[in-house]
Amino acid sequence: MATNVHGPSVAIIGGGIAGLVCAARLGQLGITATTVFDTGRHAPGGRCSTRTVDVGGKTFLFDHSAQYFTVSDNRFAKIVSFLHAKGAVKVWNGPIGVLKGGRFVKNANLQAFVGTGGMKSVPECLATLSRVQRPAWVGNVVWEPMAKKWKVDKYGYFDYLVIAHNGKCADRLMGSAGAPKIHELLRVRFTPKLIQKVQQMQLCSLWVLLVVFPASLKLPFEGAFVEDSDVTWVANNTAKLGQRATGDNSECWTIFSSRQFGAAHKVPQENIPPGKAEEVTKRLLAAFAKSAGLDSRALPSPTYNKVQLWGAAVPLNVLDGADCVFQASQNVGICGDWLVSPCIEGAAVSGLALAESIHRHVNGERRDTGLGCTFKPVHGPPIGSFPTNSKLVFNPGGKTG
Repeated sequence: MATNVHGPSVAIIGGGIAGLVCAARLGQLGITATTVFDTGRHAPGGRCSTRTVDVGGKTFLFDHSAQYFTVSDNRFAKIVSFLHAKGAVKVWNGPIGVLKGGRFVKNANLQAFVGTGGMKSVPECLATLSRVQRPAWVGNVVWEPMAKKWKVDKYGYFDYLVIAHNGKCADRLMGSAGAPKIHELLRVRFTPKLIQKVQQMQLCSLWVLLVVFPASLKLPFEGAFVEDSDVTWVANNTAKLGQRATGDNSECWTIFSSRQFGAAHKVPQENIPPGKAEEVTKRLLAAFAKSAGLDSRALPSPTYNKVQLWGAAVPLNVLDGADCVFQASQNVGICGDWLVSPCIEGAAVSGLALAESIHRHVNGERRDTGLGCTFKPVHGPPIGSFPTNSKLVFNPGGKTG
């Protein structure tokens, strides 16, 4: 059971970037009795994760969710400075841009960062700053009004509750928790195209193909947004993460489908039929080859391929007017990229904002944040979670400008 020996206790449900940053900032502010509950069996991170695959005795790393991040907020710049000092992130110097009809156009203004050991290096580093309990499944939470505490499943009572994830699980978790205003904001709808008249969180589904080619494709880019009906992003993980070993010419790639493709080929993500997996793989490989100006028949046969359906992939709308949500009367808040901007920076900024709202509440402020806000559309690149331009040039450990 959580105690308040070290001040108020906080339960954070979700060990993605938002939850980890929230926990770290609370610790900085002196609220140290904080526990992050995460379902990850191998590591925390949520959308910021990396898959490790062994193929013929060789180890390959695939960034299969978030691909990189940019810096446009000075608050986030401080976090990136910390991550860089710890050796967790580096600048992605390879050519990144847009593919259209076999032609690649480089984005010369982009400053992109990646994890040094894949994107998982980011949450792994942040997790050292707080207590993370995993794998931990929180199936129910209940507000106890007399005690003014949250009962968190079998884990005991906490003074504050933070919901740092979204989708069906968050919707169900808060459905009978006794905080209807918070639950209303967590209700979710899945759609490939934003329905603007619906004031509700809207998420799309995407297919992701991980593929290893036995030989280099010798393409002039390492990452590219794709103007195609089936594919929207491709990345050469081998080049991006510096994985090429001496004498080994193989390459591993991540290929993202479009929203429309994700919706058209939707199946239960926990049980993908083999026939559907084969169909999706063939179609995504063909679309990749066409967009890159390659003959699909000339592509080397993959030595490894795997598709996954990312059900609650990317937010299509965000909250308008607040970086986080906090209900002062019930000591409960929400943070996540879908409240700010669907990217790593958005998640971090939201986590910071909620930590500071809780700190103010601990010190006597009784003010709600974000409860009266409405949703607005996300404006950005096709996938939505990988911004292509940063608003400032960032020098890790140095100045921003």
